Amino acid sequence: MKHRVVFAALMSLVTVNIVSVTILLAHRVPTSQLFEKWLSSVSIAWPIVLMSILLFAPILLRLTAWIVKQTS
Repeated sequence: MKHRVVFAALMSLVTVNIVSVTILLAHRVPTSQLFEKWLSSVSIAWPIVLMSILLFAPILLRLTAWIVKQTS
């Protein structure tokens, strides 16, 4: 269980950072506001993504195993 929580925390943190920075840059947020906007968006999105990974990863792993088994 500890492994699953650490993995979910790291995966969600990396994912949220990539998506947040990409969206902020795509919206041409001024450099002077980038850190503040990034911090705000990450603080909102990270808990949501973390809980999503914790909830859905086991289901998606089983679904993946089933799909791969069906196509083999």
